[in-house]
Amino acid sequence: MKTLITAGILALTVAGAAQAQNMFAYMGDQDDGTSTVVIDPFSASGDGYVAVYDHHRGETGDLLGVASIRGGANNETRVQVGRPLRNDVIAYLFVGENFNDPSMAVDSVEIDIED
Repeated sequence: MKTLITAGILALTVAGAAQAQNMFAYMGDQDDGTSTVVIDPFSASGDGYVAVYDHHRGETGDLLGVASIRGGANNETRVQVGRPLRNDVIAYLFVGENFNDPSMAVDSVEIDIED
């Protein structure tokens, strides 16, 4: 019985620690001309946003689109950017309300836009 309780506590601790991480999974390339950026599975420690910014020549540019996310595991998030993409972008993960300052992001991932 003691072993079963210990195993249960360990499982809850590991599950809680995994859920508390803020991280994007590996992002593949996206097709040139798309107006939707698809963010593959990621986790967030709380509700927030994924914000996609222009990332032409390796510098963060204009905010292109935002999607709200929930805390925990997020399977697939689609961010509408409003125009066909021609340049690379960067997605920032924000926990909380502020998505206008990339320095406040908890994670980021560069996304190559392929011709």
